[in-house]
Amino acid sequence: MTRNLIFSFLALICIGSSAWAQKKDNTNKTNTPQSNAEKMGYARTNKYWGPGTYYCFAPGAPVAKMVNTQVSAMRDLTGISREDCYKELTKQGFTVVPPKEVERWFNENKSKDKKFFYSPDKSYILKPNFRDMYNSQEKDFMPYSTDGVECFVLVPKQDSLKVIEMVWQYLRDLYNMKIILSSFTSTFKRADPKSYPIQQAGSSGWTSMRAGSFVLKMVDGKPKGFWERNEAIVRRTIGNPEFDLRILGMETDYWYSMRVTLKKEGYVIMYNIVAGTLSNLEPGANWTEKHKEMVIEYNTGLKGDKDAVDAYKKAPLPPKLEDIDKLLHIK
Repeated sequence: MTRNLIFSFLALICIGSSAWAQKKDNTNKTNTPQSNAEKMGYARTNKYWGPGTYYCFAPGAPVAKMVNTQVSAMRDLTGISREDCYKELTKQGFTVVPPKEVERWFNENKSKDKKFFYSPDKSYILKPNFRDMYNSQEKDFMPYSTDGVECFVLVPKQDSLKVIEMVWQYLRDLYNMKIILSSFTSTFKRADPKSYPIQQAGSSGWTSMRAGSFVLKMVDGKPKGFWERNEAIVRRTIGNPEFDLRILGMETDYWYSMRVTLKKEGYVIMYNIVAGTLSNLEPGANWTEKHKEMVIEYNTGLKGDKDAVDAYKKAPLPPKLEDIDKLLHIK
């Protein structure tokens, strides 16, 4: 069983704060759904932004799921100019983290070039990422666009139950937004991948998540298979040294990820969202074609998730597939 489907360029997305609170905007008189940014009253006025696109020199429009979650609110910071992003963060009450307060737990390589922001209540730290627009027709000025946002949260070591709830809330958000669960994995220092009780979680897709993780070991000289719920594995191993949990998700134009690591300071939760089509727009590349490729990849993932059900039914040791709503504690 393939346990991991790793995408090479992802790294993580913010769970909760009043800073993302939505504001009503009655200026849109059409039946077109408003984005979270529009509901917050944010007007995209920069000349490098065009209606229906990330920026005026790119044709076509990505398909964004209109679901109001903390994940989608973070997503709405992507695709705008660097200047507009800074303006929006200031409007929402974010403040720059002073250099002397930049700690290693959210800046591992101690880079002095990265710019971090405190949320209004300082419950988390945000870092937007910017990409220079190579395909811009501007001759005198190279515009920059926000192609991703990272968020960092520090949770004390004694609050492992809170961390687990944050992980499951993130899964609920992805599921409600109809995002493909690319992979769910967890491990820790000196974890034995073949031991039982199972020490490492590994699932690809929502179907495999429903099935749990699997190990095969020898019992009385014969191979015997064991299945266990991923949540049970996480609860049993989360306090072990160098615990590391990762969630990867994707849709037609965006990549999502969450990572939980146990450091000396506590549990470091890192969320990340990347505007995939925007990130792929390199010199000579075509926005429309890149979007089509991601649509194909998304549909392939949906089909693979469904095909996994038949694979489990035919397996010599098929697991009992849990109801997804019960698995994610959706009432």
